[in-house]
Amino acid sequence: MNGTRWVIIDTETDGLNAPIHVVELSGQLMDGWEPVGEPFRMLLNHNVHIPYAAEMIHGYNREYLRKHGANPVEVHAAFRAYAQDYPLVAHNLSYDWNRCLEPEWARLGAAPAGRRGFCTIMLARRLIPDTRSFRLDSLKQYFQLTKSRSHQAKQDVLTVVELFQKIFRPRLELAGIHSFDQIAAFARRTPVAKCLEVIRSATQAPKVTVAPPHIQVPAVINRSGATTIQVNVP
Repeated sequence: MNGTRWVIIDTETDGLNAPIHVVELSGQLMDGWEPVGEPFRMLLNHNVHIPYAAEMIHGYNREYLRKHGANPVEVHAAFRAYAQDYPLVAHNLSYDWNRCLEPEWARLGAAPAGRRGFCTIMLARRLIPDTRSFRLDSLKQYFQLTKSRSHQAKQDVLTVVELFQKIFRPRLELAGIHSFDQIAAFARRTPVAKCLEVIRSATQAPKVTVAPPHIQVPAVINRSGATTIQVNVP
């Protein structure tokens, strides 16, 4: 991943029924595994009704967006300058990219930002045998990640950054999956059961180290569940 730039994104919207309007757009530029600079985050004022159900999820109503939101064309232009032509990665990319951003760019006559990357829900299904739910809230709770508010785009982006650094990266590297292209391919690989076998095999294999001669040291199970066996050499 070293030297590869990509962007983790998230959107909040006015609902699930087309036309879907993006009301918050956030992204974090990444260089390899590390975030670069401050996250991008802007609110958009489409001057449309925000259904109560959507407001209850993210907290933005029409009046708030009129006061704090910017012209959607200007927001997408600013995001395009931020994301450039880097691949965009999201937790449920088919929603953020296919159902929200692409239709909105077409509706506004705005040029696209970045290019389609991979979905971290699909990646999580292949990396995490620990839990049956791959919703971001569920993963955050299971792995005791940041306690920031969910369902606000910037906070969800930062949660995905933490998920990559603390959970995804160690498992991918143990399985020999290092580059962005390798990760993207693994996120789409089938069958999923075979992917989980690869991860289980990589993360549960004993690591053998050699102790100094005539020193007996017991095996130790570390926090990740891997066993370190130290062998005496005569």
